[in-house]
Amino acid sequence: MKVSIVFLVHLLGFGILSASLLGGFILDRKLRSQPDLALKLYTASVGRILGLLSPIAALLLLASGIGNIYNRYAGSSVSWFSEGWLVAKIVLFVLIVLNGALYGPRLTLGRSKLLKSMQDQTAPANADALSRSLNNQITLFYLVQTILLLLIVFLSVFGTGKHPGLI
Repeated sequence: MKVSIVFLVHLLGFGILSASLLGGFILDRKLRSQPDLALKLYTASVGRILGLLSPIAALLLLASGIGNIYNRYAGSSVSWFSEGWLVAKIVLFVLIVLNGALYGPRLTLGRSKLLKSMQDQTAPANADALSRSLNNQITLFYLVQTILLLLIVFLSVFGTGKHPGLI
């Protein structure tokens, strides 16, 4: 019973992380299409609130992932270190968390500050170029996060060795 509860919590964490990633991407696209700076600032603030779900998801995934590893390998003669797919998943998880923790807030805060300065008409002369640069960086951020998450899903489904004919 505890195995299925830990797995359910893991799925919940994955769902929260996916919702945060997809929701953030959709809000980013909506922000770019807004004509009014006040609406852009509001959309950016909603996006920042949505982004606060990511650390919650990371903590749920970390705790339940440790529980899943313990439940799978406790009392087994096989060490989880010998499972290459699992080690790769852990490395990708660390990358997705570090990328999200280091670049996500920096990019969104930078864009919010730029939008606020544009609204107050105190923005630098190259504000449009800065905005385009931040938008490109944010697009790259979402692309990298999505690729890392899809690689984790791929390893979860096909890396376990339960589907030998598929790889």
